[in-house]
Amino acid sequence: MDRKEKIKPERLFLAISLIAGLAFALLQPLFIEPDSSYHFDKAMYISNTVVDRTKVGLSGEDYQSSPIPFTTVSSMMQKGVYFEKFFETKLPVISKEKVVDKRVKGTKWYKDIMHLVPSFGVKFGHAIFPSIGVMVITARLLVLLFFSISMYFIIRYLKAYRMLFVIISVTPVVIQFSTSLSYDSFNYVAFAWLSATLINIAVDIKEKKERLIFNTIIRLLLPCITVYFSKTNSYLLYSLAILILIILVGNKLKISLTKFQVGLIISLSSFFAVLIYIWRYQEAIFTILGKFIYTLIEPYYTVFTTEVISGTSTAGVPAWFYPIQYSVIILLLLSYTEERVPRWFAHGCFGVSIVNLLAILFTFSANPSFADLVITGPQGRYFTPFLLISSPFFTIFTKKIKVKYSGIFFKKAVVFTSIMALMLNLGLTMIKFYQIQSPMDEYRSGVEHYIFK
Repeated sequence: MDRKEKIKPERLFLAISLIAGLAFALLQPLFIEPDSSYHFDKAMYISNTVVDRTKVGLSGEDYQSSPIPFTTVSSMMQKGVYFEKFFETKLPVISKEKVVDKRVKGTKWYKDIMHLVPSFGVKFGHAIFPSIGVMVITARLLVLLFFSISMYFIIRYLKAYRMLFVIISVTPVVIQFSTSLSYDSFNYVAFAWLSATLINIAVDIKEKKERLIFNTIIRLLLPCITVYFSKTNSYLLYSLAILILIILVGNKLKISLTKFQVGLIISLSSFFAVLIYIWRYQEAIFTILGKFIYTLIEPYYTVFTTEVISGTSTAGVPAWFYPIQYSVIILLLLSYTEERVPRWFAHGCFGVSIVNLLAILFTFSANPSFADLVITGPQGRYFTPFLLISSPFFTIFTKKIKVKYSGIFFKKAVVFTSIMALMLNLGLTMIKFYQIQSPMDEYRSGVEHYIFK
């Protein structure tokens, strides 16, 4: 599919991301994103542009003990003071020591890098006009610019699966966090950069192009360093980088393993990993397993469905539309009929995605802070970046499942569905907040509706 593309995927991405991103940045209500008050406080703290948000009726307590209720923002809209408090009220800078959120103060310095762009944004915003609304909107626009330009070049120099990178990168989930003060935008860009680099190297190996080990290390260096400053689960990509280096060294030394030997190594590694986990959580292992089963059979568990591509837990798309969205993405995955990377790399991508899924679920299931029968805590956006490395494994199935499509029509259908998802997501958010003036409550839209709670 990639080799027949006439429309430049990177230009298509840039157009959609900038237009949709601008709409999301300007029209989405303030403080509707998950952990939004924490990210705002963190950006203010890093940039030394702390304002007293109690002046506009927002809580000044530690976020972990008293988060900004979604009803607080919606009630301002109901009373007709939303724009007055957030956009017209001037707030002078106060001492950063006034911030009481322990997560804001306690983060290690290298983790602050994920908040650098929004921190510049709130500082520029305060210089333009010292109100919370202007600070947040300016930060959103700066994050969007960073995200769009970074992904443009990543997609441009990608050698395979470029359309998939485009479509995943313009899903409502990604556009939402790329127009927020969250660290998810930086994490996504870092993950995409290293993923693209790994795919490009794997393509070279598949095409038997000469690849020196030293040059490969140099090529991986900057993306790997960037991922180090991102979220912990992104570190799983390091295993693919190590796998590539092992293969190159093995080829250099003319060492090869049979499928049986590889299978044995993977089986033993998995067996010992399970033993270690059971030993660590032996007292609660049956409770954890029970949570896992309840989670898989919970009909209203949206972490694996709408939250991955259709919207964060505070906003989504209509229930009838997200199956269409998923179907189009699956068809796109199956449309890659040519194996552009070695099969060992494809299986490695699949393995990394499965490990990420299980690690997140079992980590939260063992956390005593989440006492529900189902596994609460994880959000769908934790899994979204891993969709970028799903194509290599899906390509293996296209040898057995043939998907016929008309090139230009299929591309238009994929793009149309992506744009519809963005319009529906933003439309629902605007109707819910500006017209109905209902709280953008992630708790009431999720956990409260669970059967097993």
